[in-house]
Amino acid sequence: MTQSSTPNIIITLTLLTAVPLMSLNMFLPSLGIMAQDFNVGYYTMAMAVSGYLMFTAVLQLLAGPGADRFGRRPVLLASLGLFAAASVGCALAENFNSFLFFRVLQGAVITGSVLSRAIVSDVAAPKQATIILGYIGMAMSLAPILAPSLGGFLSDAAGWRANFWFYAGTGIALWALVWIRLPETSSAQRAGAAVFIKTYFELIKSGHFWAYTLIMAFSIGAFYVFVSGVPLVAVEQLNMTQSQIGLAIGSMTMGFLTGSFLSSQLARRHAANTVILMGRSIAMFGLLVCLLLLWTNSVPPWALFGGAICAGLGNGLTIPSASSAILFVRQDLAASASGLFGAVIVVFGAIFSTITGALIQAHPTAIVLISLMLMLSLISLSIAIWICSGSHKAHPEHVG
Repeated sequence: MTQSSTPNIIITLTLLTAVPLMSLNMFLPSLGIMAQDFNVGYYTMAMAVSGYLMFTAVLQLLAGPGADRFGRRPVLLASLGLFAAASVGCALAENFNSFLFFRVLQGAVITGSVLSRAIVSDVAAPKQATIILGYIGMAMSLAPILAPSLGGFLSDAAGWRANFWFYAGTGIALWALVWIRLPETSSAQRAGAAVFIKTYFELIKSGHFWAYTLIMAFSIGAFYVFVSGVPLVAVEQLNMTQSQIGLAIGSMTMGFLTGSFLSSQLARRHAANTVILMGRSIAMFGLLVCLLLLWTNSVPPWALFGGAICAGLGNGLTIPSASSAILFVRQDLAASASGLFGAVIVVFGAIFSTITGALIQAHPTAIVLISLMLMLSLISLSIAIWICSGSHKAHPEHVG
């Protein structure tokens, strides 16, 4: 990667990563109004979120191998074109069924996140890739904080459909940016489909791929637990207002932003496995201290947000290094690896959110919420310790 091309590529990859997050949550403040307009219940309207996530999980499994087989640009351009067209369909939908159809198709934008990671591994060595992924993580962490506020403003000013016109314009602009600014960074594999499939299954059989993937899944799982459980805990135990809840949910994201910055700095001097271990240790220690203080009534229940900040900080340290390690398990299958671990994370997130919803509904307390987050962080730390102890089998630049 040349010095002159680096800023342009990083900006483009950051946008490719941020837009899927924006697409997921920017319109959420309008769900209630949309349910009224389509004359459906709120639970039915929530299918616009769950259906979208299910499609992104499936698409990640397809987009990664497709990009390894045929190149990054064709898959990106096709996906962004579909996202823009589906956004127009959502904006023009006259009934819920047609809206849901186009909303699910909007999930095509997830390939931006999948392939941005793969492109980083195409143009950078492992250590530099970790640094770049850390900077991208910093920028993309702003999307889930700012997008709902922007979506609420657009909805108030011009109605909920304005969000989807905004999506359409964003998709078209991003398509043009990829066409103009982003070169093809991989060589499409010339081997036959049978050879490619055989190689892909070698990736699936890699122990280190699954170790890093599970570290990511359980680390991000703590975030899913937090955002799924904290609204009910905040109302039932903390008597917080809706605006206060919104700010509180951002606490973990702010910790993630800080951790991503620290990750990009630490990656210059330490191996990926070392930074991962730091991140998992900070998350577990912070949550453990928080749980003990809550259990002994030494702090008020709202102190759970301190534990969430520590978990976010640990995730920010972990994710860039773990992502880089996954991508370099088999560099010729970087996009496939990116898509596969992305799909695994979505599935695990759905499972953890469902479990959290059931437990928190029965016991809406800060102690239960922190305990769930601590359990997942402890599992991810255990895997990190295991992979460090067997790091002689990993990529040399990941050895701690």
